[in-house]
Amino acid sequence: MPSSLYPSVRASWHAPTEGAVLILAVLGLGASFGTMLSFITASKAQIGADPFYYAEIVKGPLYYILHAAEILLLVSAGVLALSCTNRREMANGYLGHFVLFLAAGGLMAVKGYTLEDLFSQKLVDATGPFMCLISVVLFVAVRRSNWPVIDKAFLVTAAVLSTVTLYEIAGLGTTSRVEAVRCMLPVVNALFWPASWTALRPYPRSSGVRYMRFAPAAVYGLGSLFTEMRLNFVMLFALLFLCAYADRQRGRWQAPAWLAALGMTAWLLLFSLVFLAETPAFEKVEGAAEGFYSRLDEDSRSGQLREFFRSVKPQELLFGRGSFATWRWGRGEWNGGTDVGYLNLLFYGGVPLLLSYFAVHMAPSLAALRRKPTGLQLTAGGVVLLWAIRMFSSANPGLTLEYYPILLCVGMCVSRGAREISAERSCTDSELVLGGCEFEGRFGFCRPQPTAQRR
Repeated sequence: MPSSLYPSVRASWHAPTEGAVLILAVLGLGASFGTMLSFITASKAQIGADPFYYAEIVKGPLYYILHAAEILLLVSAGVLALSCTNRREMANGYLGHFVLFLAAGGLMAVKGYTLEDLFSQKLVDATGPFMCLISVVLFVAVRRSNWPVIDKAFLVTAAVLSTVTLYEIAGLGTTSRVEAVRCMLPVVNALFWPASWTALRPYPRSSGVRYMRFAPAAVYGLGSLFTEMRLNFVMLFALLFLCAYADRQRGRWQAPAWLAALGMTAWLLLFSLVFLAETPAFEKVEGAAEGFYSRLDEDSRSGQLREFFRSVKPQELLFGRGSFATWRWGRGEWNGGTDVGYLNLLFYGGVPLLLSYFAVHMAPSLAALRRKPTGLQLTAGGVVLLWAIRMFSSANPGLTLEYYPILLCVGMCVSRGAREISAERSCTDSELVLGGCEFEGRFGFCRPQPTAQRR
């Protein structure tokens, strides 16, 4: 496949604008990580009876500085990437859908904001217009020459968040769910997405790293055990199913390796039960497992949803109640939405926001998976599909480290650059990882031979 087919991509490698986009995006992700750590520090110092009620936590000045930097850097990266992205690099009609999504967000803001609110910190509230505007970050990932950097950023993020999770688990004084949620729930929730990327991405056959691809997911499972989040284990099972599908799609059926890993896991559990039963670490895990088991049949959704629909009339969901909308839950007004992400979109922005959100974020993933890719676009599509599943429960778009990987994966699904190389073709391992051949001479990837030479 001649390299001359991709002159625009090759030229973009040396464009200062492309470098600026990546630098701004990486710095923005770093600032978001700092914001999360600052929040957790404040949360641990103000542990209350309700581990999920964060509204009254007093954050320090560093939190607001980092949060402002995070938003500024990431929005700047997205706008700059959009300005230098050719429309032919995106799916047909995608820009029109994106404009409609921003319009739906604007309608939501008009119904909820006052003029005074627009000139206050409420402008970047979780249900404000920036919840929609932050989606501009996805354009960073539309250009395929940025994928190797994004890939490495996800792998580093998975390693860092796994380390922080293990550190917080080691520092827990008790197996109380209140303490665990306040100390590490934001980290655990953010870990799932780079952990999913690490598990789903393809690896060269000669790489030893592929044997550790489930390590971040295992740490996520351990953190979920301590925070007693049942949904997290549902997501882990969904991830394993997608990994099996991805391996089959790439022509690398991993059944023997999976059986070996299952046997090793069973052996480690038996070894721990026999030889580590009296150690403090095992007792801590055992206490967390008992707490998790006690919550398996707990219904934490039905009562909330019944009260929601007693307070909110179905016709109000047609155009939503607007930003800062409240509904009566218990003895007072509640402004935190519900534990169902799609219902929250309807509650704040109505049908226009829900449909445009699906068109901009979910539809490209489904379209990409229907094309049966084998490289990183398959990985990205799988991650977005997992997000679509999680939004049936407690997941919402927002200005957090948990959400930014989703946007970057959406951008990869939107991309319609060079066609991906099929796993059945005679391509190198590096080409199989990226699913394309436009990376000649950079990041150590090689250009495939022309079709005639392969034969």
